[in-house]
Amino acid sequence: MIAIHFEERGTCAHFFKELATYMASFAPLGFGGAVENQGNHLITVRYENHDVDFYDSFHPFLASIFADYVIETKEDAWLIEIAEELFYFTDAEEQQQIVAIAQSILQGDRKGIPSMKPHFDRRAFLYGAFAAHLDPETTFYYEPFLTFRLKEYGEVLIDCMELAIDEYLMEQDYQTMIENLRHYIRLTPAQRPMVHIIHDGMFSFYDEHFRKLTPDEMEYYVKQELVFETNLDLSEMVISPLVSMAPGHVHVFTNEPDDSIILSIQSIFQERLSIFPLHQGQKQS
Repeated sequence: MIAIHFEERGTCAHFFKELATYMASFAPLGFGGAVENQGNHLITVRYENHDVDFYDSFHPFLASIFADYVIETKEDAWLIEIAEELFYFTDAEEQQQIVAIAQSILQGDRKGIPSMKPHFDRRAFLYGAFAAHLDPETTFYYEPFLTFRLKEYGEVLIDCMELAIDEYLMEQDYQTMIENLRHYIRLTPAQRPMVHIIHDGMFSFYDEHFRKLTPDEMEYYVKQELVFETNLDLSEMVISPLVSMAPGHVHVFTNEPDDSIILSIQSIFQERLSIFPLHQGQKQS
């Protein structure tokens, strides 16, 4: 029999419910086990299938449940604790935004940020840690295990939060810059009636008559105080010269309306911007 001790009554009750639900769903497959809640601080588990070895069936099952349970019930709280105690982010809304970024990094869903998984698969680590301490006859103390056996996991969460905070601060800077450029466009008289942009892997600028603007013309318009792409050469800039021209209208011809640069232009120019299929611009250029 496995005896699992909990210090927190709520955790014990919640884990018991999760475990009992899983065991009931596998019972028709002949899983063979019984789980009982003993007084709100102790769960006992018995494996009763004598035809299949414990380590071939129930052991990986139980370790998997523990691993998933920690991720589902503890991870966000630990990330918030790290944000507050190590990085001094105390605002609840900021914490939630940073945790959301951290989770996307852990899942490998954040574009431009390497996934943590190639270096550390947190579920595999948790599974292995629990598996190493679960035997057919064992007494297991849940909270002390989390405190003393998951140090490497905690270090990964700290590294992940550092990445998430850097990304959050960059996003805040980006949003501030976008709002400043949007404000400039609202207050500045149009310098050109229309600018056409053809996006076919690169961005090419055309005036209202569909005459391609030369590099010298582009440079003439650029205002240094409006430079958005600080790490690019002028020939590679898109947003900075466009905002500097403050056109009355912008037409973008593209097959990739979700391109990040186009989305930024859309955020700045809003109702002044229209997007068309690429082939319509290529006919006129």
